[in-house]
Amino acid sequence: MNRVELIGRLGDNPLMRDMKNGERVCVMRLATSESWKDANGERKERTTWHTVEVFGKGKVNAIEKSLKKGSLVHIDGQLRYDEFETDGIKQIRAKITISGPKHQIIFLDKKPTEQAHEEAND
Repeated sequence: MNRVELIGRLGDNPLMRDMKNGERVCVMRLATSESWKDANGERKERTTWHTVEVFGKGKVNAIEKSLKKGSLVHIDGQLRYDEFETDGIKQIRAKITISGPKHQIIFLDKKPTEQAHEEAND
């Protein structure tokens, strides 16, 4: 099973891109944070950044209408890797992909409109 669930805030406004086949994809940067107290009782915090790609007309339209920098979301997607070369050095980048009915994005800041909610679950 390849499943990733995250709750976090968007670091920037969602970026919409048109693909060659005419469909649109949404790319977002998602920040998740954790905090704890170390052995000395000092509070520590760590933020991790994730790249999230969303496919599907309904989901992308709902994101475009409802989300912006700072929005709180819950995502349920799949981990994928992109391999590429930069200056002859092989690199691998992880991303979370949301596509199809098995994957979803839930807007946690406020209740989306009924239309946006229906589209987000397409």
